[in-house]
Amino acid sequence: MNRSFSKFLQALLSQRFAALAALVVAGLLFTASGVKASCYGPAKKASAAPFIPFVSPQEPEDSDDARTIVGLWHVIYTATSASGPFPPTPFEFNSSYKMWHGDGTEFENVGLPPVGGNICYGVWKKLPNGSVKLHHIGQIFDPVTGKLANIFTVDEVNTVDHKGKTYSGYFDFKMYEPTDTFGTGTPLAEVKGTTAATRISVD
Repeated sequence: MNRSFSKFLQALLSQRFAALAALVVAGLLFTASGVKASCYGPAKKASAAPFIPFVSPQEPEDSDDARTIVGLWHVIYTATSASGPFPPTPFEFNSSYKMWHGDGTEFENVGLPPVGGNICYGVWKKLPNGSVKLHHIGQIFDPVTGKLANIFTVDEVNTVDHKGKTYSGYFDFKMYEPTDTFGTGTPLAEVKGTTAATRISVD
C-alpha cells in the first residue's frame, strides 16, 4: 500500500503530469473566457433584471415628454357611420380601459360582458406630431354556445394633446367570419367613428 502511494506521488511530480495539468488549466481558462464573450458581443450579466415590456422606458413620441401615449387611458368610441346590425348613427359604440405599452403593444378591456369576449390586443407605431397608428384584433364569442362567432379588427389614428392628458382621433371597426383569423378578407360589418381618451394617472 505504501509503495503504491509512493509511486502515485512520483507520478504527480513527474514532468509529464505537470504538462498535462498545465494543458487542463489552460483549457479551463479558455473555456471560462469563452463563456464571457461570443461573436455576438458580451453576454448579459447573471444579475441583470429580465426585460419586462410593461415597465419598459417610456420614450416620448417627440421632444415633449408629456405627449407620450404610453400609459393607461379611459376611451370612448363614438360611431359616425355604420353598416350591419348596428343602430343609426351617431351613437356611443363602446368605452374601455386601454393600456399603451412602451414596446409597441396595446391591451384593452372593453365595457362588454366577458362571456362574449371583452379583452383584445393590438400593435402600434409612432407617427409625427404626437400621433400614433394602431392595428387591433380580437374575438367575439357566442354567449350561449361559447363558440367563436367572429373575428374583428380596429384601426386607429390618435393624437395626444400637448399636456399629455387626453388624446383624440378616429377608428375603423371591421367584423369578419370566425375563420378569417387575421381579419384580412371581406368584412361582414363596419363601424367608423371618433375616439376621445382621458389619461388615468397615479395621482
